[in-house]
Amino acid sequence: MDVHAPHEQIHSKKDFFLHLLTITIGLLIAVGIEGAVELYREHKLVKEARTTMREEIEYNSRQLNEALGKLNQETDGITKNIDLLTRILQNPKTGAAKNASINAQFSITGLRDTAWKTAQTTGALTFMPYTDSRHYTEVYETQQEFLSEQQKILDDEAQFLGMVAKSNFGHGDVTKNQASAALERFGIWRAHLVYVRLMAKIAAADNKAFLEGKEGPHEMHESVGGGGK
Repeated sequence: MDVHAPHEQIHSKKDFFLHLLTITIGLLIAVGIEGAVELYREHKLVKEARTTMREEIEYNSRQLNEALGKLNQETDGITKNIDLLTRILQNPKTGAAKNASINAQFSITGLRDTAWKTAQTTGALTFMPYTDSRHYTEVYETQQEFLSEQQKILDDEAQFLGMVAKSNFGHGDVTKNQASAALERFGIWRAHLVYVRLMAKIAAADNKAFLEGKEGPHEMHESVGGGGK
């Protein structure tokens, strides 16, 4: 923005004030235009951020619903392992110790957060009303907690495979010592699965509530014992 000196000589106070008024009006118009352009830019930024984050949350919502089905199956499988190993531990000579079938698998669920990170980088969140910004933050933070909890299951799987290699588990009849070691690993595994499933439920409920324009759940519970229900 440039302010130029008058091209003609000022001869009176009237000329001076007229020129001053002209400059003031010009400055106000320029500032107003600049402000309008900035406001439009912010409005466009927020609109784009809302659109892309909603699409991302819709995708993540579908992923979480699928994950819940898998987690229920995986929890049932781990619970059956625990029941089988408990029977073997109580009676090592039972037929269950022969060719015992153990299910030890876990599938990772990935969620998207590119739109969320972009909204943070561009400052789109700061241009939104506080309640909207808080709602987006809660949704994505809950999703991140779910993702972080999955790492514990991967660690459990690695620990179990380490125990298998060390004890030669799965080759021949399952011994009492092998059953005891595996039972401990699967007990920890199931406890972690319970919390992962709880976080998946909370994240799925948060996403559903967001997409419906409602508040997410403030409290949810999950039973530590039993299979996936």
